[in-house]
Amino acid sequence: MLVHLKSKINTDLNIKRRIKAEVIFKCKNTVIKLHSIVTEFMNKAFRFKKNKMTYDVLYSNRYRFIINPIFIIVYSFLLVSCVSQVKEKSSVPYNVLFVAFDDLNDWEGAFEGHPQAITPNIDKLAEKGMLFTNAHCAGTMCNPSRVSVITGLRPTTTGVYTNNDTPFSAYKENQTLNKHFKENGYYVAGAGKILHKFYYEKGQWDEYVGKHNKGDNWISNREHPEIEKITKVSGNIAWGGYESSDSLTFDARSVAWVSERINRKHDKPFFLACGIFRPHIPWFNPQKYFDMHPKEEIKLPLVKDGDLDDVPLIGKNIAYSISNFTDSDDLHNDSENKEHELIKRDGLWDDAVQAYQASVSYADAQFGNLMKTLEESPYADNTIVVLWSDHGWQLGEKEHWRKATLWNEVTRVPLIISMPGKESGGRTNQPVSLIDLYPTLVELCGLPEVEGLDGESLVPLLTDPKAKRSNPAISSLGPEYHSVKDENYSYINYGNGQEELYHKDKDPHEWNNVASNPAYAEIKKRLKEYLPTKGKEPIMGPYSE
Repeated sequence: MLVHLKSKINTDLNIKRRIKAEVIFKCKNTVIKLHSIVTEFMNKAFRFKKNKMTYDVLYSNRYRFIINPIFIIVYSFLLVSCVSQVKEKSSVPYNVLFVAFDDLNDWEGAFEGHPQAITPNIDKLAEKGMLFTNAHCAGTMCNPSRVSVITGLRPTTTGVYTNNDTPFSAYKENQTLNKHFKENGYYVAGAGKILHKFYYEKGQWDEYVGKHNKGDNWISNREHPEIEKITKVSGNIAWGGYESSDSLTFDARSVAWVSERINRKHDKPFFLACGIFRPHIPWFNPQKYFDMHPKEEIKLPLVKDGDLDDVPLIGKNIAYSISNFTDSDDLHNDSENKEHELIKRDGLWDDAVQAYQASVSYADAQFGNLMKTLEESPYADNTIVVLWSDHGWQLGEKEHWRKATLWNEVTRVPLIISMPGKESGGRTNQPVSLIDLYPTLVELCGLPEVEGLDGESLVPLLTDPKAKRSNPAISSLGPEYHSVKDENYSYINYGNGQEELYHKDKDPHEWNNVASNPAYAEIKKRLKEYLPTKGKEPIMGPYSE
């Protein structure tokens, strides 16, 4: 009884907070639109001289008594209108559908990362949601990225930089995103990979299933039912198609589990998380997704011979690494990337790109099934949808075939936020980080603010895609290895004077390192000011499931 009463009180408070937040959100839009209309009117009506009155005279005391009352009356009418509309529509709190992909780079149609992308469902969401074209992960591997999303804290704050670092203290000592929603009246549940190794902290979810129990004919996330069709390079870099249907795959099970929760009758708002494992390696998918991308038509990513010639030693070490630093000698390799050399030697580059594209299309199809469930449910008009990936993936760019680098192919991630009731979205090139999702959802859903978060709410950009950000996006690969991304530049610093700088417009593929060019000294100086200076040491220790 007390638990139910507390939940109802929290829900009522969240509704009030959300109404206040949505009033501010929508009235900002009203003010922006009104300002645009008035400005356009004045530009058209007063740009020419008439009776010696020019545009400048409009602001003189003689005419201000006419313009100001008109502006105030129109503004007041629109303000009252938008407040009443918001209150009328906000009697129920927003739900949240939180969808995470693994190793998904920008090879989707909406993000234009590859000309042969086949991702109709992600593209459909992008048409109605806000597309963040300059979004970056805070950590460049699964573990640190997902820890940063769920805590709203940078790796330099938590000490979790790689998949070897132990995240348990970060989950227990901080108010996680899911726990905050749960404690404020939400039903919180999830399936699939939201945290690394499918981990979940008991008590912070109402329901959670990471790895599904193996059943008859079910295919696990790393399983291939037709072993003879597997092509393997090294480690988990392997691929192959099989004839089983989607419904028997791991991601389909996660989607079905979350879909069943969407279709329930809920007496309180929900926060549902769905982790889609693909396109994580190994690239095992139903054969039809390979057939969608004929190998003879495959276009390889654009690469430059000698691309690593102007990259400092540590950057080369990282490019040549093949173990995501689990091998203690990984950062001492300065000769070649063995996986890259094997793929070139055996003529497998086309095959590998086909397999990755097939995995992306397969993941998109599973996401489409999830969205179909939401769209056909009673909650379609009251659910925020957030689509994100933990980090990107390199497919031979700079001779690298994994994650765990500070270049754009890895740090840049797809990010879409779709708000209820919006039929068309927009896009913004402002630099944002995945750590911004926590404060954004807290603000949109009217939850109490959480102190100490490293992120910055994205709500101003949902209102105005051109709104300026106060900080660039920072990605970290260790206490001393960081990248800083703003609208125009990508800066990487490895410490000890080893650095890279790329001009995004002139050099979108990051082929020409201009860090030593005096012409960019001021740019480099400005970006260096954002480098973390006191990163927490890695929390080393055994990491078990």
